[in-house]
Amino acid sequence: MKVIVTGSTGLVGSSLVRQCIASDHITRVVALSRKPLEHVQSPKLTVILHDDFSVYPPELIAQLTGAEGCLWAIGGRASQFPDLDTYKRVQVDYALAAATAFRDQLAPQLPEGKQFRFVFCSGKFAEWDQSKPLHFMADTRRVKGQVEQGLCGIADADTTKRFVVYCARPSGILPADASLAARLSGRLYGAIGVDHLAKALIPILLEGSKERIIENEALLSL
Repeated sequence: MKVIVTGSTGLVGSSLVRQCIASDHITRVVALSRKPLEHVQSPKLTVILHDDFSVYPPELIAQLTGAEGCLWAIGGRASQFPDLDTYKRVQVDYALAAATAFRDQLAPQLPEGKQFRFVFCSGKFAEWDQSKPLHFMADTRRVKGQVEQGLCGIADADTTKRFVVYCARPSGILPADASLAARLSGRLYGAIGVDHLAKALIPILLEGSKERIIENEALLSL
């Protein structure tokens, strides 16, 4: 299986690249990245430098043809961005542009019976109701909810049902080298290790899921 990974220089994306390379079921990993990937080498891995994640020109689509899924890990928390508009552009606009391009141009080229699975790394407590009062992490939760809702709408508009979306909602994500104190405090809010999260997302990519929205508790059990 050929897969696309985004956010591959970040915490989650870099782990996804490593776990995809390690999977016997994944034969090719295409990392879309603004920067070269350092310290990762594999005959399975192709890195495509791509500056503008809002556009997918024909020459890029040609390189992605044959992919059966995408692990989307671009984003983060609103507090990590200079302002809300920038956050929305990166989190919402980029994801929806990619999903639309992959639905319209990659999914139809797959063999009959195959589906293109778009797996979005969202966040716990993502909120679809944009007018609902929220008492903590309001911008992050609303924006992630907006992405989820938009992605599901893109999938629902595909009458062929060859493009499907799954949204994973991890709680706090612990790096592999998290301190003992961070791990202990993480138990209070159901934090998940980044490698555990990456390993949980891969079977969703490969096989799908009964649920379109995969909550943190389900991810911890995978």
